[in-house]
Amino acid sequence: MKIFYKILPVVISLSAIITLNLTAYLKKPSYDELLVVNLKPQPSDYEYLKQLDEPVILTHTVKKNEDINTIAKKYGTDVPTIRGINNLESVILKPEQKIFVINKKGHIHTVKNGEIIEMIAKKYKVNSETILLANGLEDFDELEIGDKIFIPGVKIHFADFLWPVINCRITSRFGLRRHPIFRDRRFHEGLDLARWYGAPIRASSDGKIIFAGSQTGYGKTITILHKNGFSTKYGHLRSYLVKKGQYVKAGQIIAKMGSSGYSTGPHLHFEVRKYNRPMNPLKYLGK
Repeated sequence: MKIFYKILPVVISLSAIITLNLTAYLKKPSYDELLVVNLKPQPSDYEYLKQLDEPVILTHTVKKNEDINTIAKKYGTDVPTIRGINNLESVILKPEQKIFVINKKGHIHTVKNGEIIEMIAKKYKVNSETILLANGLEDFDELEIGDKIFIPGVKIHFADFLWPVINCRITSRFGLRRHPIFRDRRFHEGLDLARWYGAPIRASSDGKIIFAGSQTGYGKTITILHKNGFSTKYGHLRSYLVKKGQYVKAGQIIAKMGSSGYSTGPHLHFEVRKYNRPMNPLKYLGK
C-alpha cells in the first residue's frame, strides 16, 4: 500500500498518529535530522501549512471550547473535508478527541479491487489529470489496491439528519398502518424506533427547540425547527433535557426514551417535516 499525500519528505499514513514541527523544517535539516514527533504546532506552522502545494495530513487533539469550524479554518480546510477523512457522523467533537486534519479541501480515497484512475475520477466527478497532479503521480498504472490518494475539491455528502436513536429497531414505518391501540387504519406520519426505557434521544440536526411539552397522543414531545423549512418531532418521551427556545446541535442528547401518550411500550415516534408536511424519514437518514 502506498500513501500519496505527503508531509514534506515524510510520508504520513492515516494509521500513523504523528505530527511535524514545520518551523524546524524551515531550517532545512537533512532527512535524518527531520524531527517527527507529537509536538504542539506553533501559529506560524498553520500559516505555512496553508501555503504548501502538497496535501498534508496531521492529527489534531480537540481542545476545550474548540469546534470543527474553528479547526477547519485553522488548517485551511473545510468541515466536509474533516468529516470525510474521519468518517464523522456528527460535527460535534469532544475535548481530547483525536482527529485527522488536512491542509487542503477534498477527500482521501482508498483504491479498491478493480478500480482504475478513470473510474475514481468519474466517481468524484473530477478530471483524471487532477488526481495525478494532486498526488504527484506520473502514470495511471502506479495505483494498487489499498493505495490512498487525495481527491482535491471533493465534498462528501452526509445524510441530512442523524438517526435520533443509536442501534434502534424500526417497529413501525412511515405510511398507512393499523393503529396499535385503536386498531383502525390511519396514516403513520413518522417512524417508531424501539430501544430500552430511558435510552438517550439525540437531535437529528442543528436547530431551535420550538416545542417541549405534552401533546395529545404523543405524550411528552419535542419539536425542533431546522433550516430550509425542515422540522423534526420526537414523541412518547420519558423526560426532556432541553427547553423551548434553546438551540441544539446535531447529535446532542435532548431527551430520554419513554412510553408517554398513546403507546404500547418504550419507543420514539420520530417525524421529519418540510414546511409542516410529513416526509418519509428514511429518505433523509443515513444508512
